[in-house]
Formats: sequence, C-alpha cells, structure tokens
Amino acid sequence: LVTNTGNVTLTGIAITDPNLDAPATCPVTTLAPGASTTCTGTHTITQIEVNAGTVNNSATAGGTPPSGPAITSPPDTTTTPIASNASLTIDKTAGTPSGNTAGSTIAYSFLVTNTGNVTITSLVINDPLLDSAATGVATTLPPAATTTCSGTHTITQAEVDAGTVNNS
Repeated sequence: LVTNTGNVTLTGIAITDPNLDAPATCPVTTLAPGASTTCTGTHTITQIEVNAGTVNNSATAGGTPPSGPAITSPPDTTTTPIASNASLTIDKTAGTPSGNTAGSTIAYSFLVTNTGNVTITSLVINDPLLDSAATGVATTLPPAATTTCSGTHTITQAEVDAGTVNNS
C-alpha cells in the first residue's frame, strides 16, 4: 500500500523490492497528496527460506515530485512464517543370505526418501544388527530426494537355531 503523505503530486510511483520475481504492478503511478494505491508482486519461495521457516522481505516506494529529485520511502518489512514438515520414509530390503550357518552374512539396502518440505541434514541409518555403520548414506537430503545405502549383518548361532533373523 503506497500513500502519498506529502503535499505535492508524485508521478512515476514504483516499488523497489529485491525479492520480487518481476517488478511490482501498480494500478496507478501518479498520486495526489493523501491518495493511495496498492501495488502487487510475486515472490517464489526458495528452499533456503523453507528450511529457515520464514521469508523476510523489505520494500520501498518511490516517486518524483513536480520539481526536485525523486523521493524514496523508508523501507517497510514483513516476516512471513512457512510451516516446516520434516518427514522421511525408509524401505529396507534384505538380500539373500550368503549361507545358512553362523558367520554367514546378510546384505541389507536402505532406500531413504525425504517426504517433507525441508532439507534433512546429518542423516544416519540406525540399525542395531548391522556389523558397522551403513555405507553410502547421503548426509544431506533435499525434499523429494532419495539415497540408497547398505550394510551387512553377520548371522549368529542363536539366529541359525531360531531359523530366522528379525531386523528393522
């Protein structure tokens, strides 16, 4: 909302807003003293802003009086919150065991998908049966991205005796 708070008519009314995708559109560009106009513009939200949970923005209005240099308003700012939704899915697949005796191994693969709207960092796979940490884990996963990683479990005699390896 641009209002001419001065005592002379201003022409060439324009908005300066570095966040806009294109220059703001003002229905009128000449304002008499006391007159107002509402200009509009669009900003495409970035992943950085989603990750931060907010869009901070500042704009100024400017115009030219009948004589003298152009004038610019003080900046006006807004803070728009963005709801974050951190969410992951995992699909674990077991390979065929290398044998049916204690000491044989089972290879596992893990497909992890970021189903949320924020970038996930420090991603880890927690699987207490793996012999060591899962390998191939992407540490940063943007929204809609996937990563596939793997790990191995060595079959114990107790698992052979039970006839199954239960793992999640």
